[in-house]
Parts: sequence; C-alpha cells; structure tokens
Amino acid sequence: MAHEGGYGSSPHMRTVALSILIMGVSLAIVIVLWAWFGWIGPTFSDDVMREQQKTLRDQYGFEPLPEISEEQAKIPPSLRDK
Repeated sequence: MAHEGGYGSSPHMRTVALSILIMGVSLAIVIVLWAWFGWIGPTFSDDVMREQQKTLRDQYGFEPLPEISEEQAKIPPSLRDK
C-alpha cells in the first residue's frame, strides 16, 4: 500500500494546502487594504454624524444643536447627561 507519487500526493492534502494558500492570500489582501485606506479611527463616525445632522437641520429649517466638546462627543448621547 505504498503511495504513488510520493509525499503529499494525497488529494486530501492538496485540498488542505489549497485552503491554507487561499486563507493566506485573503489575509494578505486584508492587510494591504488596511494599509491602503489606513485606520479610520473613532472620530470619523462622529464627524460624519455631526455633518449629517447639520445638513439635515439646515435642510428642514430646524435650529442648530448646541456645540459639544470633543470629550462629550466620545460619550454616547444616551449617557451624556447621567
């Protein structure tokens, strides 16, 4: 019962090797995309939300919200006054 073709010629081993290769390439792609776009950081979402609220308040004629500090902006709105 000797294997023909030598070491690692089993179809199951080829499947495992191919799976590991695909995972490695996928991980490399994720790292390259992260390096390309960079770390966005927690202030990005806050800046986008503030700009959206300002635009919508201007569009619908509501009065502007009071300005909050950078430290308050890091606290969820539901927990700010507690």
